[in-house]
Amino acid sequence: MLREVLQAVTRASSLVDRGVLRVMERRMSETAPRHAVPADARVRLLELARVYQDGTLGHPSRFFAEPDAAEVVERPAGHAFGVPVTDLTFASSYQPFFADYRLEHHRWVENHTAHARHYGHGGGRPVMVCLHGWGGGTWWLEERAFVIGYWLARGFDVVLFQLPFHGARAPIAPGGGRGRSGALFPSAHLVRTNEAFGQAIHDLRALRAHLSAGGAGPVGAIGMSLGGYTTALWATIDPALAFAVAMIPAVSMSDLMWRHGEDSPARRRALQAGVSVDLLHDVFAVHAPTTRAPLVARERLMIVAGRGDQITPPDQAERLWRHWGECAIHWFPGGHLAQVGRGDAFRAVRRHLRAAGFGVDSAPGPRP
Repeated sequence: MLREVLQAVTRASSLVDRGVLRVMERRMSETAPRHAVPADARVRLLELARVYQDGTLGHPSRFFAEPDAAEVVERPAGHAFGVPVTDLTFASSYQPFFADYRLEHHRWVENHTAHARHYGHGGGRPVMVCLHGWGGGTWWLEERAFVIGYWLARGFDVVLFQLPFHGARAPIAPGGGRGRSGALFPSAHLVRTNEAFGQAIHDLRALRAHLSAGGAGPVGAIGMSLGGYTTALWATIDPALAFAVAMIPAVSMSDLMWRHGEDSPARRRALQAGVSVDLLHDVFAVHAPTTRAPLVARERLMIVAGRGDQITPPDQAERLWRHWGECAIHWFPGGHLAQVGRGDAFRAVRRHLRAAGFGVDSAPGPRP
């Protein structure tokens, strides 16, 4: 009986994901070029792949240069969950790897300031940096998505971080007002997508260094969806990252873009111009989490995935699991958005991190 119930939950969660996926595909297409794919698109992508694979795919990587120390401005933002809250901002000093993109990069003024929010007392407690999914980054929403009260009660400080082009980093729209969070990243603009991942890791390493210099304990990361991809990538670049938990992770941007755009006019135009998923894979290899071996020890890695996930399907998590040496993995029956079973998933993460030496065994506080 239980098996049948779980299967029904998985099917229902998949239906929710499929409906939202159609909306996501429509929004992604809004940023795609409207004109015909150039006849030399394949040649251009081959050149992009060559540029992005020039001394970038190993350790160290020319693409992921270590950032300079950031001058972080800290502003008290009241209290929440019984602890002080501090807003952190600093200038993103990232310089695009692809020279031809630098002029466009500097045009996105709002994206040049990194934003994070710190919950906790400090004092050497381990810090969990939480990385949101596509279109996220609003503080009140991410507080609930990551159940930060649960982690605060179990020995962690928590830091929410806004990825490039999300939250306060989304550009101001031409008519005034903030643009839609995540509208520009990731997108069909392949160079901007690559450089935004480079900027994300650059800014996260600067944030981690600031936290460590300020007396924080070990700094690790947990991310969902796009944030799961970024967490998995961070684990391959920064040897000082203490732990990494990838939830409902994307792993191959090329596969997801190709799969989710299967019936789109843009996909048909790309095929006619000789563009393939393998070529996209080569362009995106510079930031794919499976390009490099993780620098975080296997016992401090974990994956959480949904059986009914249709947005970042189970094969994405399985691919990362194999790449991470078949590390700890927890499956819940729900999907990407209807995360039925997420409470058990967070408890499994807590047990795993405690076994790795982070947090406390138990404490009074909210349940996930």
